[in-house]
Amino acid sequence: MRHVALAERRLRNALVRGRLSLAPNPPPLDRDRALATAAAADHILFLCLGNICRSPLAERYARRLLQAAGEDVEVDSAGFVAREGRRSPPDAVAAAARHGVDLSDHRSRRVRRAGVEASDVVFLMDVRNYRDFGRTFDPVDVEVYFLGSLADTSDGFEIADPAGEGPDAFDSSFADVTAAVDALVYEVVERTA
Repeated sequence: MRHVALAERRLRNALVRGRLSLAPNPPPLDRDRALATAAAADHILFLCLGNICRSPLAERYARRLLQAAGEDVEVDSAGFVAREGRRSPPDAVAAAARHGVDLSDHRSRRVRRAGVEASDVVFLMDVRNYRDFGRTFDPVDVEVYFLGSLADTSDGFEIADPAGEGPDAFDSSFADVTAAVDALVYEVVERTA
């Protein structure tokens, strides 16, 4: 039965991925709009499934770059997994360190409506996050985009979940996260200069 549920979820994700890829200028993939929204934001929220790999890296990397540029933007991260307080896996900690980010003290947090509503913009990592967000927070008045739409990622507009996939997967995924955050922070700094 579990295999059937997994196959159904993969099929639903593939259908959403196809709709987004084929639609003319779908809002979650609108790079220019995402960058403009982020540049005007006071609060940015990064979301992924478990808040142990991709979103905490995005949060801490963005915070470091924004602070270095003198930008006063609040940055947070969370995930959809209910269990909080989980540590980032060793492969995530090691890969993050190669990007100058320390995840050794990170503990996962579950996304809550109050956190979403306090944000000006939300960046998701993949189609599963997009579907989870829609089921959990529809309707909500916040701009939602795929972080991967801000940079050329190895998975199109998605940033793959590296959990359990080994060091190379973390390096690839984290390179995609940092490239997208670099683009985001560059735009924030340019628009406020």
